[in-house]
Amino acid sequence: MRTIAWEICIALAAIVGIGAGYLLFDKTAGHYAVDVTKLPPLPENDLIRYGRDLVVDTPLHIGRSAQDPAMAYGGNDLACQSCHLKAGLQPYAAPFVSTAATFPMMVDNKVITLPDRINSCMTLGLNGMPLPEDSREMAALLAYIKFAGKGTPEGVRLPGMGLLPIPFPEAPPDSRRGIAVYQEHCASCHGQGGQGEAKLPPEVGYYVPPLWGPASFNGGAGMGQIAYAASYIRATMPVGVDYSEPILTVQEAWDVAAYMIANPHPIAPPESRPEAETPETSETPEEAQEQAP
Repeated sequence: MRTIAWEICIALAAIVGIGAGYLLFDKTAGHYAVDVTKLPPLPENDLIRYGRDLVVDTPLHIGRSAQDPAMAYGGNDLACQSCHLKAGLQPYAAPFVSTAATFPMMVDNKVITLPDRINSCMTLGLNGMPLPEDSREMAALLAYIKFAGKGTPEGVRLPGMGLLPIPFPEAPPDSRRGIAVYQEHCASCHGQGGQGEAKLPPEVGYYVPPLWGPASFNGGAGMGQIAYAASYIRATMPVGVDYSEPILTVQEAWDVAAYMIANPHPIAPPESRPEAETPETSETPEEAQEQAP
């Protein structure tokens, strides 16, 4: 029991780390409502629009089933938007707002750049290969992320960034209880077997992403860590929920997260580490929060 509690404490510390942005700024709708369609037809804006396309239609461009097989950097057909909801603009769904303003950063006495962070998602969340840092695709993702965070002061995380802190559960997370939560709230969209709902050919990707199995994220992804998964699920699921009025109880979120993680996922690369650092490898909770998926 002590081991379980300590592991939960470690993971929770990363979630509840609060940067200066939470204290200094009020969230405004404008930060989460940027619109690339209003940009004038300029080459730099075309790159931003392409970046958004990569986030929304990742499988088509750089996923396992990419139109150009040479561009199949993803090992599955998930989209960036599968986790970063609404093209990275939904509060507390790991949005891109403020992301560019907080990179580069130091983790374990190592400088982590924004391209490093993007390629962490490529290798863990998308279970694939890193994008070349000099590629147009990397440039486009960087351009879109910077556009999404336009106006954010350097080093500041605005409210709504990262994940919504979640309290400890009253009882240790239990995947067996999580089965009932999944059946009631999740299976109607994600399927009885967690397989999601694939798009109909000739489209590629998913209307609803798989939560486990060979087509899902690998074990090194942030969503494979119970505290992050529980926090994300409670603030964003079932789809359409308002984070200020969650449907799932705290206990239900932890239990269903435990059930999701208990199911099989692809194995993470040996050299990889979780997308979100814990205080064992991050010097401060605030630093760990920056790494949340």
